[in-house]
Amino acid sequence: MKLKNFKITVTCVEGLCSRAKVGTEFYVRNARLEVPPGQSVCLFALGSILAPLIAASVPTDPENNILNITREWQCPDPLSKVIMRVDEIEPD
Repeated sequence: MKLKNFKITVTCVEGLCSRAKVGTEFYVRNARLEVPPGQSVCLFALGSILAPLIAASVPTDPENNILNITREWQCPDPLSKVIMRVDEIEPD
């Protein structure tokens, strides 16, 4: 089965987070995580978007696609506010 591809972008960082930077981008292509050289992804932030990414990666009708409801998720760290935007991208 061919899965959807996504670009995830950090759009907001507030608070004490030292791991995320606004503008950081990483990708999920065919269920594989791709992080550009020199960048990193916080495990807590990644964990907050795994379930929505899995749900969005399986083809569904547009009415039930979670990305039509919201495209932004927040890291669960109570001391910081990191917002990530998920956008569907074209297959390679």
